[in-house]
Amino acid sequence: MNPVLLVLMMIGIGALIGGLTNSLAIKMLFRPYRALYIKNFRLPFTPGLIPKRQKELARQLGRMVVEHLLTAEGLRRKLERPAFQTQMTEWAQEEIEKILNHPATLKEMLEELDLDMNTIHLEQSISSWVENRYHSVMDNYREETLENLLSYEWKEKIEVGADQLADHIQEQVTLYFQSPEGRYKVTALIDNYLDNLGFLGNMISSFTGPDGITERIYPAIIRYVSDKEMTYWLRGMLQSELQRAMNQPVGFYENKIGRTAVAHTLEQAVAKALPLEEWLQKTVAEWSKPYQHKILQEFVPLLVKKMSVLLSGKMESMMESMHLSEIVQEEVEAFQVDRLEEMVLGISRREFKMITYLGALLGGLIGLLQGLIVLILG
Repeated sequence: MNPVLLVLMMIGIGALIGGLTNSLAIKMLFRPYRALYIKNFRLPFTPGLIPKRQKELARQLGRMVVEHLLTAEGLRRKLERPAFQTQMTEWAQEEIEKILNHPATLKEMLEELDLDMNTIHLEQSISSWVENRYHSVMDNYREETLENLLSYEWKEKIEVGADQLADHIQEQVTLYFQSPEGRYKVTALIDNYLDNLGFLGNMISSFTGPDGITERIYPAIIRYVSDKEMTYWLRGMLQSELQRAMNQPVGFYENKIGRTAVAHTLEQAVAKALPLEEWLQKTVAEWSKPYQHKILQEFVPLLVKKMSVLLSGKMESMMESMHLSEIVQEEVEAFQVDRLEEMVLGISRREFKMITYLGALLGGLIGLLQGLIVLILG
């Protein structure tokens, strides 16, 4: 045979074998997708490498993602980067600003959340809450005295108020007795008293005259009600009554008024005093307008910072509770091999072709070497 033709034939055969071998090896990474059997005998190299090792690959990928790629330390560094926090703050500000400027009314927003809120329902809820809260608070304070509940400043104000009330009573009584009406009342009382005495009263009236007793007693009454002694007596009496009242338990006054009556009156007063319908008809933008700047510029950045610190501190426990390795493993196991093949070949088709060509080149070089050896050895 012609030596040149022999060498060319060996080069061609070697290149063909090398190219086909590499191409087949690439195909056998994925195919066949399932094991092939002849009766009970499973054909070797079936299924392909990746389908055969898919579960092991999924388990290793899960471990690799958690231990080397998506680590707690890496996520913590990402959270603590100023650029990331700035980005998160800007995003949070934009989203919260949209919510704060929402044109819908509060009632419409609640309806979107499937919360049927109307004035009657809210009044009932508030009344029920106030009543329960009242009884809850009173259960703790019914046996307490007013003196124990009031602060020193309040007790001091009440005592000063009692003295001022005593002075006011004395002043009003004095003004009353100095008035014509008061003088007339004194005269009428004296006349009535003398009439009740019968003969003795008539005799006294005949000696002093109709206005004699009044002229003598009236100035004394005026002096007495305006005297300092009267002031001290009134103040002492009111302070004594005040101290007696302060030593009474809260439940004493509640029973005097009626426990149910107090709770019902309080709950009705609070429910009716609140402009619920007006509040429900206000838009979210109207509600938030006075506070928007403070919320966006102060509260949101602080919240993002606090959340970053919280997430950084809880990162390990969060990742453990999420079971990321198991999630990755389950996803890889559930991934269709044909889709995986399509994805890998779509990304690396050119590289796989070059591997095939390289196999053909190496096969051709081996064929050339074999041809030269054959020629040399004759």
